Amino acid sequence: MMSNQLFDEKEWDAAGRLQQGEPIPFIVQFKAAKQFDDLVVILMEFANLKTLDHMIKKNYTLTPGTLRAIAKQLFEGLRLIHSRGLVHRDIKGENLMMHCPPGSNRVIVKIADFGLVKLQEQIKQTMLMSAKGTPLNMAPELVIGDRQADSKVDVWSVGVVLFQLAGHEYPIKATTVPDLQTVMHQRRIYRPAAITDNLLWEFLMYILQFERKDRPTAEQALQHPYFTNPQAQLEISQDAYQITAQSLEAQNKGDSSITILI
Repeated sequence: MMSNQLFDEKEWDAAGRLQQGEPIPFIVQFKAAKQFDDLVVILMEFANLKTLDHMIKKNYTLTPGTLRAIAKQLFEGLRLIHSRGLVHRDIKGENLMMHCPPGSNRVIVKIADFGLVKLQEQIKQTMLMSAKGTPLNMAPELVIGDRQADSKVDVWSVGVVLFQLAGHEYPIKATTVPDLQTVMHQRRIYRPAAITDNLLWEFLMYILQFERKDRPTAEQALQHPYFTNPQAQLEISQDAYQITAQSLEAQNKGDSSITILI
């Protein structure tokens, strides 16, 4: 439930657009909304584990296969969101929920919070975006560029989340927006000691290209050898369960930060 003042009709409209056609398993589904005099009651899909932000803050060390499984789900989700003509614009750990379907022993990562979503068709395939969102997760074109942007802003933001999961830090470190702008102008990302996998590092640098024209789309990112080589396919299937094990362990210990969306 929320007050009418906080209800974002644009988010609800975006959710309706995402519901059209084939269901997207990698987003939090909106089921229904009903407005009363002072309140709006929203029924949303239930996510029974934590957010990726929790894993980031706890500095979990993930196996290569687990990280790859998370990355693949995020990019599959982005690919489908973008195929519906939408750009999320606020991808960050807090908006990425984990859900373990009962009895499945697996986790699905779901993208949530479509309050800043924008239609790609508003200005054809390229749009002048306002600099809204979370600064450290925002693409360079929104921070230091001309704000002419497209769906690739989401690719950058997913890259930031994956960098945090793998390297336990932001790719661009700054405490203020002016500092962030200064560092981004240097167009340099340093490799943390925690990232030892060369193919992972190559993939992160591929999706964290400072120039929008050089950055892949979500669909192109999924064709990178990080996902397509035979070892990657094996790791994704074998190790994805680790996310479930870690999350369920925390749940069994009574951690109050378990995510419930409603």
